[in-house]
Amino acid sequence: MRAASDLGLPVAAQLIGVQAAIGESTLRVIDFGDGAGPDSRGLFQQRANGAWGSYEDRMDPHASSTNFFKALQRVDGWEALEPTIAIHRVQRNADPNHYTRFRAQATEIVKALGGEAAARVDPSGVCPADGNEVIGDLAGNWVKPMADAINTSGYGPRPAPAGTAGGVLANFHYGIDWANLGGPGTIVAITDIRIVKVRNLDGLFGTGVTGQSTDGKLTIGMYHMEAGSVRVKEGDVVAAGTPLGTEGATGNVTGRHLHMEFFAGSLPNPMVPVNPTIDPTPILKEKGIL
Repeated sequence: MRAASDLGLPVAAQLIGVQAAIGESTLRVIDFGDGAGPDSRGLFQQRANGAWGSYEDRMDPHASSTNFFKALQRVDGWEALEPTIAIHRVQRNADPNHYTRFRAQATEIVKALGGEAAARVDPSGVCPADGNEVIGDLAGNWVKPMADAINTSGYGPRPAPAGTAGGVLANFHYGIDWANLGGPGTIVAITDIRIVKVRNLDGLFGTGVTGQSTDGKLTIGMYHMEAGSVRVKEGDVVAAGTPLGTEGATGNVTGRHLHMEFFAGSLPNPMVPVNPTIDPTPILKEKGIL
């Protein structure tokens, strides 16, 4: 943790380092390797191939950690990767998911040793960047996106609504729509999410937010909010029910409503989705929201 801090890296990197070292050596500076790497040594089981310094470096906790973090910094976009994948791209384990099982234990260690900054690491293992917040109790709950909302349009083929931009894309509805009864509603996070993009009067979607579920299984877009109403910022981790903004009519719309889209997994660039949307209906029915 000190080695990461000395390099100016955030708590998120410290957490990854502890997670990696548990997975490699159970946090012991061991003087032996294994069948796959008989020359592996130290906290991170670094090989004698010249990439990790001398034997003394590999057996020194601070030096070996520093070399791990320098390699992590060379991984393009490591901050946005699933932690086990970021670690795998440094360590090259045979199983890319090997480190997942050690995330919760690493989280508790970082919390215990890291003081106030590390206390923002939540039980799911999410560690926001410096300056961001964890808002609410991340308990894995699901809630309606607006208290008095009704589902006004489903997922799938449909004619382009009168008054909206036409074209091929307009003949398929890539999400579901909600409208609040009795006036503009407060839009809330439907489950625990990390905010990865805030849109402000941006194109077809208008104002809104994109979040990734803290379990990494979904990316959720919530759009057409009232301009200037977004209450969260990119990097925040928010619990289900946290207010995100106000229902509006920005973007390509005929009236006030919320448009919600689901994508499987995490999107490398939330502004340019490469994953196709998925039908939210079965998921929302399972969670008792529809």
